Amino acid sequence: WFFNLFNQLGYGGVDFFFVISGYIMWVTTETLPNHQPVSTFAYKRLTRIYLGYWPYFLLGLLIIAVYPHLTSDNTNLWGSFWLTEPHTNQLLIPVAWTLQFELYFYAWFTVLLLLPRHTMLAVIKTLFVGLLALHLYQVLAGAHSLDLAPWLSRFVASPFCLEFLSGSLMGAFFQQYRLKWLSLAVALGVGLLVLIVFIQQQVIQSSLIHGQYDFVRVLLFGTSAWLLLAAVVEAELRGRVLMQRLSLLLGGASYSIYLSHTLVIALVYAMGWQLWLSENSDFPVLWLWLIITFTVIYSVLHYHWIERPLMQVAHRLRIKLFGQSPKTG
Repeated sequence: WFFNLFNQLGYGGVDFFFVISGYIMWVTTETLPNHQPVSTFAYKRLTRIYLGYWPYFLLGLLIIAVYPHLTSDNTNLWGSFWLTEPHTNQLLIPVAWTLQFELYFYAWFTVLLLLPRHTMLAVIKTLFVGLLALHLYQVLAGAHSLDLAPWLSRFVASPFCLEFLSGSLMGAFFQQYRLKWLSLAVALGVGLLVLIVFIQQQVIQSSLIHGQYDFVRVLLFGTSAWLLLAAVVEAELRGRVLMQRLSLLLGGASYSIYLSHTLVIALVYAMGWQLWLSENSDFPVLWLWLIITFTVIYSVLHYHWIERPLMQVAHRLRIKLFGQSPKTG
């Protein structure tokens, strides 16, 4: 049952990731001076993305050098390196498509930081409502113009943008208000996850991961992510922090966990461990636990030995380039 549930819901971590990104962008820029150079913000975001990603890109190159059958002939290595390849199946690390959206979100936010805070919030609200209305119109009117538009148009107006915007709106919400019904938010968030499983198994008999379901996916997973993240934020404001040391450990390594898991899965299959464990173990899905365990252990070590030192180098270089500045996340 765990393996089935993992297949049904695991990919929804991307939706949580986008909502969290929007929230972090709002709260970490909350105390910036009005005239804080946006170049500093852009530099920190770009180095965060690329310096976290490039070591895994190099690791991916090493893996396909040993196991060339793990990649296709049409893989765009240069486009993968710079995250400019628009087709997921041509990326060296397929999950890197989400980083392209992150770069896009950061570009948005960099421009918005030029505005006064109240104007910035109004623009975010307007973008959210406008984008939501566009996709609702498509569903209700049966319009497919956006689906037929070039890749760039689908990217710019993607429903995934709603998740980032909603995360930013959550940050603004907690500046002025508190979440009164914590348990209700958790119940609704979990209930939506149950509904997702039901829809996939009984209604569409497929997965919402497929592109034609992007808007439905965002409505369900995105709303669930918003409710559950809001509950976590509220709980922290109330002084309820569960497993604080573990949360900090895994939170720091979360970027590495996200990027490493597909490489670990590929290695487990390429080395035959999945097949061997399935045929020789009393627990056929033991290979899944192997993947989870190895991913977490490697990611924590990678974060401490590679990712964090690289970010420290980037920090020192930023001070040389732009001077010292307030914390921006």
